[in-house]
Amino acid sequence: MNRERERIKNRLDEELGGLQFGGQEETLRRTHPRSWRDRLRAFWNKEIEVSLLPLGASLAVILAVAAIYQLSDAKNDSGDTDWRDGRQLVEAGGNTYWKDDYERAVASIEGND
Repeated sequence: MNRERERIKNRLDEELGGLQFGGQEETLRRTHPRSWRDRLRAFWNKEIEVSLLPLGASLAVILAVAAIYQLSDAKNDSGDTDWRDGRQLVEAGGNTYWKDDYERAVASIEGND
């Protein structure tokens, strides 16, 4: 078995004898960063794997929640009742007022006359 390994090694050395690797410094700089700039490059050069199923499911949930919120908001804005506190809006003289504020203002004006 030792002779077979030695024969394979000699054959490999013959075939690769003409090749020389010239990127030792660059490889060492990338694999063992020394400066903060090289460390930042190494950090940004990481590969991230994200499964499409959880990503797609979470995107679908976010879109569904946003759509439901928009529909409920549109439904509440369609009437003249404010959904937050049950107050009604009235239009008078080209302006829009809260009904209770308008009635108070009209009552105070009518009471002064």
